[in-house]
Amino acid sequence: MRKFVKAGLCGLAAAVLVCGGCSAKTEQDPSSQETDAQAGSGEAGSEAGGAQDGAAPAEEGATEEYIAEGSITLGEYKGIPVTVMKAEVTEEEIDQVIDNYLNSSATYEESDEAAVLGDTVNIDYKGLMDGTAFDRGSDTNFDLLLGSGRFIDGFEDGLVGVKKGEKRDLNLRFPEPYLNNPDMAGREVVFEVTVNAVKKRIVPELTDEFVAASFPEDKTVEGLRKSLREMLLSQKQSQIENSRDSQLLEEAMQRSEIVCATDQVNEALELQVDSVTRMAAGYGYDLASYAGLMGMDEAGLRAELKQAAVYMVKQEMTLDAIAEAEGIAVSQEDKEALAKEYGYESLSALLESQGVTEELVEDTVKKQKALRVLSDNAQVTEEAQ
Repeated sequence: MRKFVKAGLCGLAAAVLVCGGCSAKTEQDPSSQETDAQAGSGEAGSEAGGAQDGAAPAEEGATEEYIAEGSITLGEYKGIPVTVMKAEVTEEEIDQVIDNYLNSSATYEESDEAAVLGDTVNIDYKGLMDGTAFDRGSDTNFDLLLGSGRFIDGFEDGLVGVKKGEKRDLNLRFPEPYLNNPDMAGREVVFEVTVNAVKKRIVPELTDEFVAASFPEDKTVEGLRKSLREMLLSQKQSQIENSRDSQLLEEAMQRSEIVCATDQVNEALELQVDSVTRMAAGYGYDLASYAGLMGMDEAGLRAELKQAAVYMVKQEMTLDAIAEAEGIAVSQEDKEALAKEYGYESLSALLESQGVTEELVEDTVKKQKALRVLSDNAQVTEEAQ
């Protein structure tokens, strides 16, 4: 059930996981904060599982110390200085969005001209090694974008200049190493290729007519550019606010003295592991295989996930402490507003769809309000991009 509450904080915790962890020890005295922040950045990996997080120091044969109840002594959380970038949108950024859309709207037309990089060729091919066809070395009616890098070196370049109906033999060598099939690494191969079609990529031009057909609400190129500017500005502003809030919450945590309860950390760790496991399963991997892709074993991955779990718990504890200090209350209107923010018609619709309690929704709103206290009272410096 608490997963709903934690979902709103996962973005901040994920940033810590990407960075490799966070400092577990935080200080209550703002005057000593700079020194401790520097020390924490160098000791994040060792401290994240330290005694303050509900675990004994990492010594050979050591076992985790069980901490039944967490505690927090809240440091000064108002007037925190933070520097953010000014939200600005350039013409080049608008051009990039438009170019991406035009390219995604490209069509292909068969041509009698010779193929060039960027064209798609439809081919039949058969791979021969020592004159004998090998498994998974042949296909028919295969569409290949020249320059995509899907085939071994020399294959796509070897088809530049071909025309419809042409046959061509490609004398190549498998790379070494060759992870797809180590037995073939470094071996010579001949691909017999028949070109069924050459397809030229046609990118539409940006005109008022194109905009009217694709974006009726914008009608013209000028209208589209205006809408894109507003959209990009809104996205940047949201990103800037998220970055600001992340920095403020991090600083509030650094200024506080926090001890995490073991059960809280384990619950947050379970959430992290479940999330990564489901993500990996979507790509056909189990947790151990996914860890291997990340260059570590499963134990190493779980250790990093635990650092993120500890950080998540500290975020919750800090926001809860701020909410208590500020006497934050949550009204029925606040909860209804959150439901609409999540795209639901009403609070009852959210509760039914998510299978959560109203108390959890209230807790989420409370944390949002606590985060707003940090931002409303921060000393914000804005810098141009």
